Order: sequence, then structure tokens, then C-alpha cells
Amino acid sequence: METAEKSIWERLSDGDPVSMTEPGYAEVIAELRRCESLNFKLNQLPPDDSEKRRLLNELLDTELDRTSTIHTSVQIDFGRRLKIGRHVFINHDLTVMSIGGIEIEDGTMIGPNVTIVTDNHDLQNRMLLRCRPVHIGRNVWIGACASIMPGVTVGDNAVIAGGAVVVKDVEKDTVVGGNPAKVLKHI
Repeated sequence: METAEKSIWERLSDGDPVSMTEPGYAEVIAELRRCESLNFKLNQLPPDDSEKRRLLNELLDTELDRTSTIHTSVQIDFGRRLKIGRHVFINHDLTVMSIGGIEIEDGTMIGPNVTIVTDNHDLQNRMLLRCRPVHIGRNVWIGACASIMPGVTVGDNAVIAGGAVVVKDVEKDTVVGGNPAKVLKHI
């Protein structure tokens, strides 16, 4: 029995190397351009503009729950690859590189100037992308200027201190901080 060939998006989510020069990559570039245009429009609006929610929904290609808030400015490169739960609060200047897939669960709070990254380049061939999804659990608090790197899972009720660079999984009910982030205490 033959196995169906994976789509480029499945390969990216699975961490398979994907060449930026292969023919299917044009689909990725088209999605990137769609999101760039929507980010630009979003970031030009006044904070209380009624058009903001519609543009966010278009960027995410789904309806953001009415209990969740995303303050602009934002830079979300692949909106369809970002899943956001209920009662999520995201402060201004969020940068998300979500080509590998990001899930943010219910009740999470994200401070200003936070970066979440799912992609990296191969060390030998920089035209190859190697992606790993990021999962942020329920009721997580991510402080200002923190960075979450590819492949990280942040457990429920964890706290990421401001300025932390998270390069490995964070257990639930744990406070981490520093560069690279280390456990500061359990809560």
C-alpha cells in the first residue's frame, strides 16, 4: 500500500526539512505575503477601530474568540498556523514566526515585545527550513521581552520571566527566567 505524500504544511509541522527552493514552496510564500499585507493593515488602525477584529480573524483564518484580545502592533507571519484559545490576552509588539505551528491555550497572558519562533535553518544548507511546533498551555504568563524558541512546550500555569529565552520545555507550575531560561521556583 502506498503512503500519500505529505503536503508542504504537514512536512513543516513534522519537522521534516523543507527546501526554500522547491516548487511547492511558492504556496508558503503566497501565504507569507497574505499575512504581511494583513499585518500592515492591522498595524495602521487606531486601537479601538471596529475593523481590527475583522482583520485579525482574516489573518488567523478563523474567528478569534470574543474573550481573547490581541493588541497591535503585531507581526504574525503565518496566521493560519497560530491557534489561540479563550480568555487569552496578548499585549503589543508580538512577533510570531508560526510556520511550524503554534497553539496558545485558554487563559494565557503574553506581555509586550514577546517573540515566539517555530522555524530554524539547517546549519549546513541554510536554504532548508527545519520547523518544530510550539505549545503554550493553559493559564501561562509570559513576561515582557521573553522569547520562546522552536519545539518548546510550556506547561499549564507556568510563568516565563521577562527577558527569558526559553530553549527547552517548561514544566507546569514552574517559574523560569534568564538566558537560557532556568527553573527559578515551583509554584
